[in-house]
Amino acid sequence: MHVRAVGKNNPVILAFCFSDALALKACLEGCKETESIPVIMVTMNQVNSEGGYTGLTAAQFVRRVNWLADKAGYDGPIVFGRDHGGPFIVEARKQWPRAEEMAWVKQNITRDLEAGFTCWHADGTSGRDDELEDGRLPVSVIADTTLELIDFCEQERKRLDLAPIAYEVGSEEQQGGLTEPDAFDQYLFLLKHGIREKGLENARIDFVVAQTGTHMKLHYEESSKAFELVQAGFQPHRVEILDKIAEKYRSGNLRLLFTQHYSDHMTPDDAAALRRFGAGKANFGPEMTMPELKLLLQWETAEREALGKEGAAHSASHFRTAMLKQLDCRPDFWLKFIPDGIEPNESGGAPSIFDFTPHVQDALIIFRGRYVKSHPQCRKAADRLLENVAALGIDQNPRQTVITKIKTRTIHPRLAQFQMPHLLEI
Repeated sequence: MHVRAVGKNNPVILAFCFSDALALKACLEGCKETESIPVIMVTMNQVNSEGGYTGLTAAQFVRRVNWLADKAGYDGPIVFGRDHGGPFIVEARKQWPRAEEMAWVKQNITRDLEAGFTCWHADGTSGRDDELEDGRLPVSVIADTTLELIDFCEQERKRLDLAPIAYEVGSEEQQGGLTEPDAFDQYLFLLKHGIREKGLENARIDFVVAQTGTHMKLHYEESSKAFELVQAGFQPHRVEILDKIAEKYRSGNLRLLFTQHYSDHMTPDDAAALRRFGAGKANFGPEMTMPELKLLLQWETAEREALGKEGAAHSASHFRTAMLKQLDCRPDFWLKFIPDGIEPNESGGAPSIFDFTPHVQDALIIFRGRYVKSHPQCRKAADRLLENVAALGIDQNPRQTVITKIKTRTIHPRLAQFQMPHLLEI
């Protein structure tokens, strides 16, 4: 806000929303090289008090990132944040009683604050099926949940004698996703009145999330027989509409800077539109993790061929098979993302990723594999693959190749588009 006020730049905070080690190292190296500030956020699915799909608690995640920063030679500030912090975000907990689920989320709030998180997304937009009305969670429930989370977080922050943190509210995708301007307006009205009633005026509500049509979609191009991840539906004018609604409620610590989730694969013009309409933050994830998975699949093909020629097929990593096995255990990670017209082979049983052709399987590994890559079997297979790639002369330093590709293809361009480089100098 200071940089904007002096009129030299119009930055939008670029938030890195992933937990992959090489992608994180690419992020930290890229920030060092451009003198940018890394803002790293993780979801309840990725990191929580029980480990999440990464197997890491908040404290362990922070230690891991700090260790990677040391390896990358980055010694500047790192902002850690919680993305989609709220009840019923984790699939396995969808049917828990609300009171028990909220208690678990509050336990995570405490662990996050102790670990050093200074941005917390209070997301009340996901609920139990029996709480829905006409398929949606009532806006009043969303607002009450948001306020309860912020209230508890403020109590814990003060108990732990911590400085004020930044809060993010709203959401773009859950059952109560605030997709329409009227619902967005109603939510902010209830939020502002609830803040006053609960005496939370000192809480900094810096960011608000809503839906602007962004939707990452796996697209199949029939002519080239190839898959690609595309950004479908971004509507810049909706940012302007929603920002004007938010403006009605801004005062004091209620800054409500618009935040765009699902920003992956946006065009440079889209990024310019977000800056033009004064957005505060844009979250990125998949586009910065997909290059690694694509390279790993390419290298595994080369690995199999090289080991076959040497008569050493028994030394193969079997990375692809390990990924498919773990994805097959979690169809909720990939099934709904299969493009229309892509049908499985006849199986007659429960949906299985093994019922699809290899090129469909590879596309799903690249697009959705980040959800299982941290599984011990997948991690072990990936490490073995990288060792073989180097030993066989396929690539002398495969890990650095991954890091360099992510930096040059996504990190550097996105930092530049959102005017984050050299921010501390302004």
